[in-house]
Amino acid sequence: MHAHDQAELLLRTLNAPRRNHFFYGKRMDVQQFQMEQDYGRNKQWLLNRLTLGKGVLCGLKVSIDGDRLCVDPGVAIDGLGREIIVPVRACIDPKAEHGGCCGDAPPAGSDPAHGDARLQVFTLWLCYRECQADQQPVLVTDCETQSHCAPDTVVETFCLKVTPGIPPLQGDPDWCLAWARGAEKPQEPREPDSDRPVPDRPDGAAPPDSVPVSRGPAADDVVAVGALLATLGVTQEEIDAAGRSRRHALCSLFDKTCDPAEGSACVPLAIGLVRDERIAGIESCLVRPRVYSNAVLLDLILCLAERVDACCNGHEPPPPPPQRELLRVQSVTFLSTDPNGVQTEVGKVDSPMEDVRIKISLRPNAIRIRFTEDFARDVHIPSTHGLNDPNFKRHNVMVLPDEPLNHMEYVPGTLVLEDSRTIRFDLFRDSPYVRGSGGGFGWQKGRYQLAIFGTDDAGASRHAIADTGDVALDGDTPPAGSGAISGDGTPGGDFRIAFIIR
Repeated sequence: MHAHDQAELLLRTLNAPRRNHFFYGKRMDVQQFQMEQDYGRNKQWLLNRLTLGKGVLCGLKVSIDGDRLCVDPGVAIDGLGREIIVPVRACIDPKAEHGGCCGDAPPAGSDPAHGDARLQVFTLWLCYRECQADQQPVLVTDCETQSHCAPDTVVETFCLKVTPGIPPLQGDPDWCLAWARGAEKPQEPREPDSDRPVPDRPDGAAPPDSVPVSRGPAADDVVAVGALLATLGVTQEEIDAAGRSRRHALCSLFDKTCDPAEGSACVPLAIGLVRDERIAGIESCLVRPRVYSNAVLLDLILCLAERVDACCNGHEPPPPPPQRELLRVQSVTFLSTDPNGVQTEVGKVDSPMEDVRIKISLRPNAIRIRFTEDFARDVHIPSTHGLNDPNFKRHNVMVLPDEPLNHMEYVPGTLVLEDSRTIRFDLFRDSPYVRGSGGGFGWQKGRYQLAIFGTDDAGASRHAIADTGDVALDGDTPPAGSGAISGDGTPGGDFRIAFIIR
């Protein structure tokens, strides 16, 4: 078997990738370097074949130039996932006996059209080819040969070939006829020799009373799976909706093997007609497969969106359901409460990035925190540390000093739930962080940090503050210019601000 055929045979089968295991003192020989190259190339070609498929990516326009067919520069992917790059304009004589530079094609002029020997139909193919170049001296020869030179480079190039007849035409696939919008499962495509018509539903409606159905010996397994899902809390309505979904239909349609298509891995570029030894005409799009870029696919989606708008007669589609608002910190204010219970605001947070500075003479002794939504009152209820708390880190609202007093790493306090969205931290009178007594008291001088946790901490047995749906507080720093003091649009994250009593 030719080495080229052996390489193609390996690419047509699935093989576990093998790569070098490097270790100190390993001898690096031709085999090891070849394995290193093959590992990267074979994985790339496999992904190309399974994700992009066979076809022309760009360029490769075919034109007639006298008695020759010429192909413009371009790029294609062959049936085995190999990139074919044509960097220059290349020409071929379709009437040549050798059939092209690939060297494996029969003579082109052997398929008379309509029985007329003067008319011959042919196909122009683009194939992947490797050529060796750049001869270099061989410093040490192997045992079987005594070559003094060897090629130093492998050029991944291309070749053109011409074969009689035409390949399969590029029409719509059979499953397009079986696609029924909203159906629980696409109908099987009609076989060529079958008299059973394919159901035609131009309105795209689902069959009445359609439910997910599995035909054949696996039907009992489907029923068993449905019963299992029901025990896990999945409703029958959810199972039916999933079975009727387009995703389910696509899964059924494209449940294929990983094997490449049979036949040549070359890419057909055009078919042509030779009349009286002259090229009478060519056609590309009937046989040329195309691979479309993401940019082109986006353009097609936008065009489809315009068609949808036209079909809707200009009516605006119904608005999407409103998204649930996340729980955020709306405001933080510092209070001074006098002996009569009268509260006076002495400071507030404008930005979590800036320290709040409060004069000690104002006797700040409480912090009011207001949220944008109702908070949960289950395990996620706001809580704080009291005096002599054995595990102060289990609470989700903390006031922490930069410089602990009397070895106490937190500021003791009580938490008052003023309403469903507001809490108030009151400084505990008998803590070392209190200054003053009797007629009024407040924080000692120093820098402190208010932490409100929107992230669970299993190690500290701490539950995050959450809303009534148990969605965690969005406590991360907001984007600049948003006007909010917490929230980046994602649940979770801890809200922290610093304040200085001076």
